[in-house]
Amino acid sequence: MTGGRQEKAKSTSGVRGNLDEEYCFPNKNVASLVDAKEAPALLISPNGKYLAHLGPSGLKSLQEMSEPEVRTAGLRLSTDFTKSFARRNFYISLQIESLPVKPDTIKSKREKFQVVPENIERRLLHFKWNSAGDTLAFCEFYKSKVYLNVCLVEKKKLIRKELRLNDTLCSPLKWIDTEKILVLKAANSTRTPPQRSIRSRPTTDFHDGKEAKLAPTFQDLIKDEYDEETFTYYTQSQLAVVSIANNDGKSNLICNDIRRIPPAIYIDFDTSPNGRYLKLDELPAPFSRMVSYKFFARRTTVHKLLAHNNNKETQYKGEFVREISKLDADELSYSAYDARRKGRRSCWWSEGHGALICFVEALDDGNPNTDIEYRDRVCALQENDAFTKEVEIIKLASGFRQMGVLETGDLAIVTERWWKTKLEQTWLVYFKGGSPNLLNKTQVLLSERIYEDKYSDPGNIQYGTSRTGTKCPLHIRKKFGEQDDVSLVLYNNEGAGEEGYIPFLDIITIDLANLENISSRSSSNNGSAFNIGDVTQIWESNHEAGKFERIHAILNSSGSTFLSDDDSLRVLISQESPEQPPNHYLCDLKTNKMSGRNAVRITDYEHPYPAIKGYSKHIIKYSRSLDGVTLSATLYLPAGHDINDKGQKLPLFFWAYPRSFKSASAASRLTDSPFRFPEIIPFKSPLVWLTLGFAILDGPAIPIIATAGDDPSHFNDTFVEQLVSSAEAAVNYLCSDLGICDPDRVAVGGHSYGGFMTANLLIHSGNLFSCGIARSGAYNRTLTPFGFQREKRTFWDAPEVYAKMSPFFQFTFKYESNSISTWWGRREQRDIY
Repeated sequence: MTGGRQEKAKSTSGVRGNLDEEYCFPNKNVASLVDAKEAPALLISPNGKYLAHLGPSGLKSLQEMSEPEVRTAGLRLSTDFTKSFARRNFYISLQIESLPVKPDTIKSKREKFQVVPENIERRLLHFKWNSAGDTLAFCEFYKSKVYLNVCLVEKKKLIRKELRLNDTLCSPLKWIDTEKILVLKAANSTRTPPQRSIRSRPTTDFHDGKEAKLAPTFQDLIKDEYDEETFTYYTQSQLAVVSIANNDGKSNLICNDIRRIPPAIYIDFDTSPNGRYLKLDELPAPFSRMVSYKFFARRTTVHKLLAHNNNKETQYKGEFVREISKLDADELSYSAYDARRKGRRSCWWSEGHGALICFVEALDDGNPNTDIEYRDRVCALQENDAFTKEVEIIKLASGFRQMGVLETGDLAIVTERWWKTKLEQTWLVYFKGGSPNLLNKTQVLLSERIYEDKYSDPGNIQYGTSRTGTKCPLHIRKKFGEQDDVSLVLYNNEGAGEEGYIPFLDIITIDLANLENISSRSSSNNGSAFNIGDVTQIWESNHEAGKFERIHAILNSSGSTFLSDDDSLRVLISQESPEQPPNHYLCDLKTNKMSGRNAVRITDYEHPYPAIKGYSKHIIKYSRSLDGVTLSATLYLPAGHDINDKGQKLPLFFWAYPRSFKSASAASRLTDSPFRFPEIIPFKSPLVWLTLGFAILDGPAIPIIATAGDDPSHFNDTFVEQLVSSAEAAVNYLCSDLGICDPDRVAVGGHSYGGFMTANLLIHSGNLFSCGIARSGAYNRTLTPFGFQREKRTFWDAPEVYAKMSPFFQFTFKYESNSISTWWGRREQRDIY
């Protein structure tokens, strides 16, 4: 940090610094935190028998960060075709471990084998288990080659094939069945990239005057024909099928292009649960020059996947069936909260009905200002009707959020949400009959809550992999497919409450036979999030023992999403404390609560940050003077310092990020646990300052609350006042009430909107802060005149708000004033004010 009291840096080129100066290196304690090895990522097989350990690559080198990039349509791609995304995270090793399947064998011997040894020259990505859980597919990228790898786990064998896969817009592989993979090949890998030519005419944009359109602040948009050609070159793909062949005891991979389906720019693709059809989402030309690729025009089609044998080799072709959806470029919906695209959107295959494709359609044309009873509807198209006859599943009074269908096809769970009211509702749609009939259904309200209130969160319904490879809700029944009571698994990985985060897992049991007796459009939950069903808590984190635990996976050996109603519920759980990093255990929740003898430790990670050992962590509460709202923060003290010791005043580093709320009660909720182990991400964690003797106030609440009775979109009218009052409350509590920090040595910092906050606090909070670090912030809001962050009003709607919130307009340069260091990561710019 740089401050007014610090000696002015020597420079021969003004604020830009000396062009001859080299990178500075931190002391060894800070360096040890930056170089700490990250724990592997874990990936459980659908059958619960295998655990894949994915070795992360760590921080990128200067050479990698300096590689040239292609920027088009909101993408930043490497000029090396095999890398696709520039500066992406990846893995460099793969190890697979076997896990016991039955509760009575939970302590049985576990085997590990190294599939891919560690090698920093390779990049491993897109790991996908097949539905049987015995084969793992993934991509292996080198500078000049790409391989599709398939690991036959039970045989401990790896087979690979060189294929130029294209992952610019989505993962390039999806399983069709347990032995075939649908892949996206780079269509233009043998061609040279387009070259920019000298233009012979000006670039012009034409507006037809029919509809006003806002121009949002997107980066790296398409500007001309060269950008369009570049986008097409890098993103166009050819569909193909890769099969695992076994000849004379040898396994190999065979790749065949799908004929009659030409190359296109695919943003999503999938096969129907019965494997007979393809759903393809493509981005057709022309491309918008106002928005990024995510908002381009989109076309969804269904094709029949046909296979025939030719000289002992299977050939594939696609037969066009129907266009499901065709959306224009979405150049409007981002301009207002709760706005949605006009037309059929979010098409997906549903389980339990062979080939059933669902979609969502806005009944208000996507305009949230339209006064209408129902805003969205979910519909389905069936294979037996050639995907032509719409069947309406449900109408929603607010915006569709998600839908899950049980593997049996008889129960759908649909969630809707509305930003303006913060209301979230979840509905059950029960399809009756031995073979579920979409026309014979009952609809009831399952739960209703204000979603910004963390304390009311009942948890999320847990999903697993069906027999056909589709993601479906886990469910418990006496017998698979039986029409009786059904139980769903709910898990909340935060479990926010008055004591902090305490994750929990519940089971909710629903009597399907009595659903018709419950009103379909009213709530009688009496304060509970649930309107129907009996909820039983199965597990919660061991808060009383000073531990923080989380469930990472529910292990299911049934080969489906059906959990048998017996005495076992196997899970992979992590346990941590402020001095112990997260380690994973395998246990049965119905026989022990992590304290029994049957819990087996799976990982044994050591403390990655010895330089901060002995620190203490505290959750503190205080109130701001502006409106009396209770706030909270996480306080870290370096080793050797006690929160009750007022003898030595510590310097304080205040690291925060403002968030908007509709209600003061939601803004007052605790958002951490005192028993979590700190995760230090080198390029953005403030905890590195612990090694330098600072007290760290990490994530102090900076709520920007809508004024009672006002439109919640107008909360920024008092942005500065709420910002300053929140910061003053935190600093005064530590420096005056607790008396452990030095009021003359308080620094503030933040990233992105937190950087924007930092500049505002240094300008508006008087002498509260001596200096600050504002990283990657935007300080002149007139440069984002069509909205920013949660502000959806344009500059012309609220010019006084834009001006008041912009530090650029408020800052008066004085050498003795507080100092702001602003960092831009992409172009390595640095300005000192």
